Amino acid sequence: MLVIQPTGPSCQYQVAPAPILTLDSLSELRGLLGRVVTHPDDLESDPNILDFGQGFRPLDARFSGSGNNFGPLDKSTLWGTSLYYSLERGYFLFKNLDAGADLTAWVPNLRDTLIVQNAKLRTVSDRNLFYSDNAAYLQIDSPQGSKDYFLAFPNNEITKIPLGFNAGVMIHEFTHMVTQYFFHSKRSQAGRELTDSSTNVLNAFDEGNSDYFAFLATRDPRFFHCSFPDGTDRDLSHNKVLTAAQASSIRTSIDFDAHTTGAVWASVQYQIGELIGHEENGKSLVRFLMNLASCTGLSSSSAQVTFATLRNCHLQALGNRNSNQIQQIYQNAFSAAGGM
Repeated sequence: MLVIQPTGPSCQYQVAPAPILTLDSLSELRGLLGRVVTHPDDLESDPNILDFGQGFRPLDARFSGSGNNFGPLDKSTLWGTSLYYSLERGYFLFKNLDAGADLTAWVPNLRDTLIVQNAKLRTVSDRNLFYSDNAAYLQIDSPQGSKDYFLAFPNNEITKIPLGFNAGVMIHEFTHMVTQYFFHSKRSQAGRELTDSSTNVLNAFDEGNSDYFAFLATRDPRFFHCSFPDGTDRDLSHNKVLTAAQASSIRTSIDFDAHTTGAVWASVQYQIGELIGHEENGKSLVRFLMNLASCTGLSSSSAQVTFATLRNCHLQALGNRNSNQIQQIYQNAFSAAGGM
């Protein structure tokens, strides 16, 4: 199947053949990880849309070929196929790092996940505007239980690699889903409330961790800049430290930005990966995620979560390997501004 895929570092993408292993129906782009759909309306214009999946339509996918050799006939089909392929790469990334991280064992309705192409959703900051040049993972607690969505918004301004075509961005969103089931769902089931600062730390961690797994899948530490070359520094290979302003924003929630604060966590993981090997660090972070609720105490009791809490849980998942050097990496990144 022809899909858009990264072929190396420095934002190298091409349309090239790649196997898609989990599709049940090519014509409907439906399989183990869900189905690619569209919706004509604002997704929040009627609560039945997201609560019950009302009004979604299969993508009008058009292919040519026969046997195992198919190619999309138009840009919309190429985009939809590439969306599914990117999420499949995320699925196999986690499964191959740890057999226990196979999402089929964690998400009972994984096949019902909706991958919404050209999603229409009004922005939080200005309800007269719709999101564009972006992508998101969304979980809805509906009367029918949890419903999972991946949203790929229209591309309006990006001139490089649109986010829906950027495998790193979609695997970043897939990691949010993994974190939701491995950690956040356990915390929610325990019914524990968090302080604002703990919530901010966890949100920053979630963004930074998602960036690191996106790097693991693409091997491009600049994957985000393939779409936003002049945006905020999210290059994982650039060492970062928590600033005093970021530490203050965690405590006060004033001007808090989970992505830029999370970029510090992502750069720490990149440094650790360079030290012990990225695959080994990836395996440790999967163990870390699966045990995070119990390690932080959030599965059974209220707790204050700091970056020191997360560091200790990661060190526990790593064992004793290079512990002094890894502690120093965390210390260099978070301690100067009081982030620990």
